[in-house]
Parts: sequence; structure tokens; C-alpha cells
Amino acid sequence: MTLAQAITRTLRRAGLTESDSSEQDRARECLSMVLAEVMAVTKWWWLDRTTTFNTVASTRTYQPVSGNVSNWWSFVDETNDNPLGIVGPDKYDLLDLDRGDEGTVEAVHIEGLDATTGYPVIGLWRTPSAVATIRIRFQIDIAEWSSTNDTSQMLALGTPRLIENILIYGAAGMILDEEGDENQALMESRRKDRAMDLAMRQNLSMQGNRSYVPRGSSEDQLTINVGTDTVSAA
Repeated sequence: MTLAQAITRTLRRAGLTESDSSEQDRARECLSMVLAEVMAVTKWWWLDRTTTFNTVASTRTYQPVSGNVSNWWSFVDETNDNPLGIVGPDKYDLLDLDRGDEGTVEAVHIEGLDATTGYPVIGLWRTPSAVATIRIRFQIDIAEWSSTNDTSQMLALGTPRLIENILIYGAAGMILDEEGDENQALMESRRKDRAMDLAMRQNLSMQGNRSYVPRGSSEDQLTINVGTDTVSAA
């Protein structure tokens, strides 16, 4: 499905004219608004990305990703086989008060957004003394769509098929609510909730066939064998 097709289905469900350009803009805006909410619901596998960048000797700050980032998962110095810790501003400042330390990088601080590009900026400690390749795992934040995206496949825009349903139901419900049709808006909201439940269950299975033991279950107990005696601790 393309974004244009998602717009058409949204307007059809909302009972509006599918060929009206102003209504198309409205539907696209609502689809983007629902996506922003969906992305924050859980740690979706389809938002995960991996990239690398090279440090420059005597350069401390970098913009490693040209786009929005919602979460940083890990940083690894591949050149020196060294995982890098992510630290807060207080610890980052205390590690190097005058920012004079140079050498092998050991920690990363997320400094915010660049005032010109709007891309995230990170600071390194120590300031690299040589070139090194840093690998990053992170979660993207998909930017709002425009009409230039209409011919793109939703998959190419970053959303799997099941998420498409959530966006269409959610956007149609948003439009219906704006139109004052509360009953139909509620129906679309319920469909969105069902699709969301399915998507979240599918999301749990994407990292392999693993078991997750509920907290407080008997499997949480620690069993220690001391000679012929057995001791269990919760």
C-alpha cells in the first residue's frame, strides 16, 4: 500500500470525498499524528536502526544520525572493541571538567539537537586522539509525511502492514470525531485498539522464540542446594 492509498482508505472510512485535495491533506496530517502516538507506545522492532560513523582526532561532538531519534540503545567503539557507556550531563561534566582529556573514547553524552539542522548531537569522552569507527544502535522517529511521500510504499516509509491498519483506523476516527460523529469515531477507535493489540503481540515475537517469566511467579525463586538441604529464596 502507498501513502496515497492509505489516504484514500482513511477518507472512505470517514465518509469524505476521496478526490478532494484539502481532505487528502487532512487525512495525511491525521495519519502522521496517529503514527507519532503509535511510535511512543512500545519498543517497536521496526523502528530499530544501526549505523556507524568515524571519529576525527581532537573533535569531541558529532551529529551521527541525519534525522530524528527517539531512543539510543548502544554505542560501540568497533576499532578498539570497546562498548561505550551512555552518561547524563552531570557525570559527563565531572569526567572531564576542562574538556582536556584526549585518548580512547569510553563514554557518550546525548547533548540535544543542533540549532541549525535539528539533528541530534552527541559528545564523547575522552576527546578522540585518533580515528575510530563507532557503531550505534538506535530507534528512529519518523518525520511527518508530506505530499511528496504519497507515491511511496508504506513499508518504504517505515511502517509494516499491521501498523498501516492502526494508522487508517486512528486517522479515520480522528476525522470523524472532528466532524461530530462520535459513534462512528468510537467504532474506529475500537478497531484501532484491536489492531494495536495484535501488533504489540507480534512485536514480542520478533526477537526469537523466547519465554518471559511473569514477575512473582514460582519460577522467580532462587534454589540453593547445601549438602542434602534445599533452600528456596523469592
